[in-house]
Amino acid sequence: MPLDMLDDLPELLRRVEKELADPTVFYMLAAHYYDRDNHPRRRHYPAVFTLHQGEVANLTVGSTDLAFDTALVRFPEDGEEHAPGPWADRFRATIPFEQLYHLMRKVVPAGQPTGKQLHFSSDDSVYYNELVYRDNYPSPWTIMSPEA
Repeated sequence: MPLDMLDDLPELLRRVEKELADPTVFYMLAAHYYDRDNHPRRRHYPAVFTLHQGEVANLTVGSTDLAFDTALVRFPEDGEEHAPGPWADRFRATIPFEQLYHLMRKVVPAGQPTGKQLHFSSDDSVYYNELVYRDNYPSPWTIMSPEA
C-alpha cells in the first residue's frame, strides 16, 4: 500500500538506501525539481531518476532532502563546443522532500533481462503524495526564474 504522508518519507528513503545493495531492485523517483552541484543553472525541472545499484552512489537521506551522485548522458547544448558524441555528465542531485511526490519499486529476478527500458506500473508504487504534486507543481515562470 503506497504511503502518502511526507512524514513517512525519510524512513522509506532509508529503506531505499539499504536496498541499493541488491542489484535486482530498481526504484523510479519523481519530483518537481532537483538541484545539482556542477551546472551554471542550479535548479532543473523535472526530477525523474532511476535509482539502481551502479547508477547512483553516495545516497544520503537528510532531515529535509535526499541527495545522491549520478550521471546523465549528455549531448552538446546550444553554444557548447561539439564533442565527438555524447558523454556522461556526472553530478550530485539534491531533492527536497517537499518536492518529491512519487516513488516506485520494481524487483527484476536475477538473470532476467531488463532490455533497454524498464516499465513501471501503478502496482509498483510505494509512495505517492498528491498534495505535493498538485500544490508544488511549477509554473513556467517558476521554471524560467533566474534564481532557479
